[in-house]
Amino acid sequence: MSTETLHLEYLDGKTIAVITLDDPADANAMSPEMGDAFSRAVRDIQNESDVRAVVIRGAGKDFSIGGHRDMLIRLGSGSMTEGQLHDFMLAFYDRWLPMLDLEVPVVSALQGDCIGVAPVFACAPDIAVADETLNLQVTFAGLALYPGMGLPWLLARKVGASRAALLTMSNLAVSGREAERLGLVERCVPAGQAFDEALRVARDIAASAPETVRLLKKNLGLQRGELQAELERNALQQARDFRTDEYRARIAHYLPNHYD
Repeated sequence: MSTETLHLEYLDGKTIAVITLDDPADANAMSPEMGDAFSRAVRDIQNESDVRAVVIRGAGKDFSIGGHRDMLIRLGSGSMTEGQLHDFMLAFYDRWLPMLDLEVPVVSALQGDCIGVAPVFACAPDIAVADETLNLQVTFAGLALYPGMGLPWLLARKVGASRAALLTMSNLAVSGREAERLGLVERCVPAGQAFDEALRVARDIAASAPETVRLLKKNLGLQRGELQAELERNALQQARDFRTDEYRARIAHYLPNHYD
């Protein structure tokens, strides 16, 4: 399955599924359209009984720069009511979080820029692998926007409340090695090797007994229902923040070089 911005392929007799965010010209910015394709890819994988593990990666030098700048500017334009903004954000989260519904392990391969909401792919998958080029940054506070998609809760769950505070409040940029030290990723490898390492991990998982792995996934992994209250809080606050003058002023200067 392929679209203009996302590609799904199966390897090793369909035991491994690989989802590629495939819009490198825009640094794999997460648009609603890419999110729709992502949800469809997850549904396709759920219909393949032979799949034992899933790898998620980004094409090109960056994993993703997070929410598409055009979308973020439009959300602050004043053209939507607070209720409409709330509903839009819940729907946006729901395009990406079906990865939590997969019954097999998910391994993310992170490299280059992984900013904005994209660090969710360090927290929501079962295992995250990065290379030394990783530049992970949670940029919401710098935009006068509360983080969405359950990111504050997910970060606290993975690295603890104090480290989550450091990451979300200070816009701290984190390298691959630092992400490994903080526990944001399970392994950091040399530049250009993130996908190869993630695929190796996926193949090791696929070689294990599938029913045992599924049970481990169920008992160790994140349950999507645990996030629901947090998602509602995020959407309510983001809907308010999008309507502020401070957000509009800050988003106008956000990542302009990526969209020249």
